[in-house]
Amino acid sequence: MRYSLVNLLVCIFLLKVSKSEKISFENVTVQWRHHGKNKIEEKVATSDTLRKIIPDEGEVSVTIHGSVPILYEKSVFGIPNLHSLDLHDVGLEEIKPGAFGNLPLFKGVSLRGNNLTEIKTGTFVDLNIVYLDLSLNSITFLQPGAFKNFHAVIVILNHNKLTEIPNGLFEDVTLGTLILAHNYLHTIAPKALSTIALSLLTLYDNKFEKIDPESFDMQQLTSLYLGANSIKLLRPGDLRNLPQLKELNLVENELKEVREGVFNNTKLSRLELSSNKIAKIASAAFDDMPELHLLNINSNSVTQWDNNWLSGAKSVDQIFVNDNLITEIPDQAFKNYPRVKGIRLQRNKIRKISAKAFDKLEHVGYLDLSFNEIDNWSPHLLGNVRIGTLDLTGNKLECVEGDLKIIFRNVKDPKLLDNPWNEECVKKIEDFVDN
Repeated sequence: MRYSLVNLLVCIFLLKVSKSEKISFENVTVQWRHHGKNKIEEKVATSDTLRKIIPDEGEVSVTIHGSVPILYEKSVFGIPNLHSLDLHDVGLEEIKPGAFGNLPLFKGVSLRGNNLTEIKTGTFVDLNIVYLDLSLNSITFLQPGAFKNFHAVIVILNHNKLTEIPNGLFEDVTLGTLILAHNYLHTIAPKALSTIALSLLTLYDNKFEKIDPESFDMQQLTSLYLGANSIKLLRPGDLRNLPQLKELNLVENELKEVREGVFNNTKLSRLELSSNKIAKIASAAFDDMPELHLLNINSNSVTQWDNNWLSGAKSVDQIFVNDNLITEIPDQAFKNYPRVKGIRLQRNKIRKISAKAFDKLEHVGYLDLSFNEIDNWSPHLLGNVRIGTLDLTGNKLECVEGDLKIIFRNVKDPKLLDNPWNEECVKKIEDFVDN
């Protein structure tokens, strides 16, 4: 009898422990809104499922405050009117597979700022949502099959501790935008992202050293952000499996040169290469890029302007080459793009401008040559080029010979301040600027 009583007490104890271990929501505050209207708030002592807490009528958006260390199976399940769920900063450490499901109106969930370390197989299954925010956790691993029959516009995994994207992570998944910035990623398994129809991928501030065509095989991707990685070299063919790519951002890497064959014959419309260590650019590096609109090579170590750049780039209208080491503008420097919105060359080392530098240039909206070392400006230098704004601020001009109204006749807004004008020229400059 005594033995049976002991067994009974043990069983009751285990039953209580087991039951308590299934409780996802305990001593929390639940707030919800119907169709974005006034907020309703309720204290919840204990509940194993969100379905028992919120009303079952009207589309509901829910925010939970307090401590929710574990989401157990079916804790957010079978709620036909749940629109969105915010569980940020609730100390969440684990999501059991099957926690989310049967949510026909569900549009998204924020799980940011928690203590998650991994996403297990079967965690996000059979969901059709707009967004999933898992940023600001400590996630080191995404198990294969973590996302299955999963469809979303955007998934955010910023500020975690991921090192790789494994094969099998996404099964029967469609996803528009995947944000993986500020992790420790250095590897994407070959074909791991090939089947999910991504249009935008952000990998800013990770540990990639190259663009591997087998890993970056995304036939529908249009925007790729790879800034602040450790990429040292781009090889011809690296972009061959990104046929629809329109925007490529490679700022703040360790590139030292741009070779021919990397960007040619692509659909790129925006190419960002600023803040690298680029000292050498092949003469044909940017040829045959018919859809290119913006080229940015700011803050590098380029010393020479090549007048053959951008042959066949008939759509280019913004060129940023400021903060480099260019010393001279050669003949017909801009011949391959006669009509552009802007050419930015400020803060280089430009001293000499060839007499025929602007030949073949017809119109430029903004030509910025400020803060260089230009000490001579020929009266006939501009010819008939039409310019919106010509910025010569902060150079070493002491005077400009000739009638300034004629010299700058086709310039709407000439900026000439902060030059060391000599006494004979000061009055002429002041009168011209005032008028």
